Amino acid sequence: MYKISDEALAQMRHAAGQWAAYQNQALDSANAGHLQFLKFGEECTYETPPKAYPLDTAHGMGWRYRLVGVVNLDTGEVESFA
Repeated sequence: MYKISDEALAQMRHAAGQWAAYQNQALDSANAGHLQFLKFGEECTYETPPKAYPLDTAHGMGWRYRLVGVVNLDTGEVESFA
């Protein structure tokens, strides 16, 4: 199970929409397991979440961060992307 901070969840709820969750899966990274989030859907840059966090973002962490699911804004849990 993935733990989303209360602050991050509050920000996503405020912005609404659909959010994809990405986890740093680089085992040699100091922050392995860290989560990043990307809003997707109509009127967003990505209509569906890419498999890796985009390299063209301000964070530019692409290959390390892999899609692990989508955020359920009601429960605060990361669910499988269908």
